[in-house]
Amino acid sequence: MKDIESFERSLKDFQYVENLRRFQFSADIIKGMANCSKRKQHIRFNPLFHINEHQFRQKYRYTKENVRRIIEIVRDDLEIDCYEPMEREQVPIELQILTAIRFWGGTEHPKLTAMAHGVSLRTLKKITRRIASVLSSKASRYIRMPATLSEKERMMRSFQELANMPQVIGTLLQTRVRFQSTDLRVHATDDVRGSQANTKEIVHMQLVCDADHKIRDLDIRLLEEVSPNTDTEMFSLSKIKERFEQNEFRGRILLGNESFSCSSCLFTPVKIPQSLQEELYNHAHSVTYASAKKCLNILMFRFGILGSKVFGSFGSVKQTITALAILHNMAMDWSDPSIDTETSNSPFKSFNSLNGITLSGEHSNRTQFIKTHFGCK
Repeated sequence: MKDIESFERSLKDFQYVENLRRFQFSADIIKGMANCSKRKQHIRFNPLFHINEHQFRQKYRYTKENVRRIIEIVRDDLEIDCYEPMEREQVPIELQILTAIRFWGGTEHPKLTAMAHGVSLRTLKKITRRIASVLSSKASRYIRMPATLSEKERMMRSFQELANMPQVIGTLLQTRVRFQSTDLRVHATDDVRGSQANTKEIVHMQLVCDADHKIRDLDIRLLEEVSPNTDTEMFSLSKIKERFEQNEFRGRILLGNESFSCSSCLFTPVKIPQSLQEELYNHAHSVTYASAKKCLNILMFRFGILGSKVFGSFGSVKQTITALAILHNMAMDWSDPSIDTETSNSPFKSFNSLNGITLSGEHSNRTQFIKTHFGCK
């Protein structure tokens, strides 16, 4: 009996299929089905065309013209990159670059940035990692100390024009950036991942800047909180210190703040000036060193992510910071007006808990320097 019932149901199913095959769909129904399929292939938002210049500068911290320059610089590298393809529809290269720049600007929550560009948070993470990798590979071209004699002389003149401080080839500054090795997404229901997300690490960042607020040398290291280092100790580990010891910049000096120890290549302010010459030196030092502070202010104001928290492993965070330094130097080269260099403030703070101690023999060069260049004539 059951077999007969099953056979009858099968006959009815065949009849339904046959009736559907013979049904004549109207032209309106066919057109509607075609429109539905077209809606799935929506047109992505393109900020270069869909918002005005003022709004673009607020969101992306660059003019449209300069963003187009950045796109052309990295386009070829992105096209031949061997990263795994994006899920579903491939995001256009120019939109990838715009997404990364807007995310690094830190002007809004990452979820809003992803939604504005029609990507998921996971894809946003892949895009930013990819763009940072490509940009950081160009570090030797955009972040470098002067190599030729004419370049060195030109940089010293630019510093001397600020406050008549001679022989300066760079200003040294250090700060720290927090990073977290977790996904951008928040796993509110996962207690284990939630506890891991609270584990924060710190990257130590050392910059050497020029008088035009460009970054000339960049040293990035993972800082262990269990063994805090002074600025002087971190400087002694950097390659720029080694280059000075090898006399690559003979007869030239760096300027540092009070947290460093004075040495033959790094001059700091006189802590307790006791003569007019030392007062004049401190004044010239302060005016000249201000270029380093302004450089960091502009960098962190343009890329707000540096003042909050960077996500990823130490390797990817290092690439991101390097990429941001390169983008900063591009903006300085192109005189990008999107950031007001005169009034911009940044969350930069001094994180040094231990100041460098200057021994009597270490500042003999500075004493002679002050007598030579700031003595009364």
